[in-house]
This record gives sequence, C-alpha cells and structure tokens, in this order.
Amino acid sequence: MDVREIMVEGVETIDEDENLEVALKKSTEEGEGGSLIVEHDGEVVGIITTWDVLEEIGNDHNLKDIKVHDAMETHLVTIHTDDKIEHAAKEMVDHGIWRLPVEEAGQIVGIVSATDILVNRIRNIM
Repeated sequence: MDVREIMVEGVETIDEDENLEVALKKSTEEGEGGSLIVEHDGEVVGIITTWDVLEEIGNDHNLKDIKVHDAMETHLVTIHTDDKIEHAAKEMVDHGIWRLPVEEAGQIVGIVSATDILVNRIRNIM
C-alpha cells in the first residue's frame, strides 16, 4: 500500500519566528497530531511537533519566550506519496521519529504518522 492511501492530506504551517505558545494552540486546534511544517519566507525549513513543545514544558520554559526556530527539528526526513508504508515505517524507526511529511512534485502535500501505519495494519488484520 502506498503512503498516499493513509496520509493526512494538507499540512498546517507556521513561521519560524512565532513563539511556542502560538505553535501549540495552532497544532492542537487542527487535531492532526500536533505537527506543523515550519516556513521562512515561504520555504520549508523544519517541523515542530507537540513532542518538541513538551520538551520545553518539561524544562520549565515559558512557551511565550521560545521561538519555533529554537525548538524545531531542522533535519526534515520526508517520504514520497508513491512510497510503500513499509518504507515509511522503516524511515521512522531508523530516524527515531513518529511523523513524516509527505512530498509530491517537490511540495509537502501531507503527513503520515506511526499511528496511521499501525491503524492501517490493525484494520487489515481484523
């Protein structure tokens, strides 16, 4: 099965100069697992997840005082819509991540999570 069949289409973005309180509100309002693609001048420069925000909370930091660019992941691992979900799972395990932005024609068009993959497998078993 291809990634396009289980990915969540569309990706919310945030500017890297926003603070983490804004990022947390935006990511949780969308209900898509809390991942935002980070942009600078329209170019994708990273990803911020609820895990990144949780780390700052755990360090007792005020989310209003921390910019997205200071907490985001800049090593963006992506997957293509035509890739198999097994390949996506391997990429997640190899890189220790739970979500992969999905590309098509050089653009981020969605996101796939470990939960998406696991739910798909559970449905196939039942």
